[in-house]
Amino acid sequence: MSVNRIVYRKATKHDVVFMSEILVDAAAASGVNILIDDLSIYTDTYQYIESFPEGLDVGIIAETTAGMPVGAAWVRMLANDVHAVNEPMPELTMGVVPDYRRMGIGEQLVEELYNAAFTMGILKISLGVHEENFPAINLYKKQGWVEDGRFKEYIMMSRETNINIRIG
Repeated sequence: MSVNRIVYRKATKHDVVFMSEILVDAAAASGVNILIDDLSIYTDTYQYIESFPEGLDVGIIAETTAGMPVGAAWVRMLANDVHAVNEPMPELTMGVVPDYRRMGIGEQLVEELYNAAFTMGILKISLGVHEENFPAINLYKKQGWVEDGRFKEYIMMSRETNINIRIG
């Protein structure tokens, strides 16, 4: 599968079903197993996609030229600020479907997202990554994310949206 056959576009409310699948996978990577049909019961997790997009929510969808979504990255200001370590800021959620991982899609997704967020006036974003998810931690550090602190078993990180650091 060629990365050249992937296109990136802005996420809409019609992408929430796919984004929910990405969210469930992201939760599983952190050791939280949620069935997609039960997502709304888990309010701490559901807030990442509930009523998307609203306010300064922005997201990017990666899809094949045939229109099949294969990855998503989005940021939104969460109602529950307990994840913010230093200051409230939009939090990143992202993921790529398994068959399309390790092809550079995730890196391109977040690059597109940084640009879209900056264009909307979002200057800094945050994320929480499970402390045992070493591949993700290393990727984020290579992309200029800095560790701000910890929340339970998560490393909290932030990054300015106007810096361009390419992995190479």
